[in-house]
Amino acid sequence: MRITESAKKRLDEVLGSGEFLEIGLRGGGCGGATIEMNKVSLTNTIESNLIVTSDVIFADLTSQQYLIAGTLDFSDDLLSATFIFKPPLGLESCGCGASVKL
Repeated sequence: MRITESAKKRLDEVLGSGEFLEIGLRGGGCGGATIEMNKVSLTNTIESNLIVTSDVIFADLTSQQYLIAGTLDFSDDLLSATFIFKPPLGLESCGCGASVKL
């Protein structure tokens, strides 16, 4: 997974020792699966979680399979400050960008 410089900088600011940004797929949304991002601690993770970097993990093997080639970015504009996950090319996403079709 590609992590932009702005996302790396923000991860350094918001994650404490032993914390990760977990990225995963959950059923639902207009495309069939929503992309979820949650801050989790090392004690709350399970063995099947896959570490991508020192700051990011995938929730499970299915999420890794579909999202590994995506990009994590951080946007901070006048309206909001948020992490944005851009699915990999070839993975069809809905118009709102919050869900994908598997």
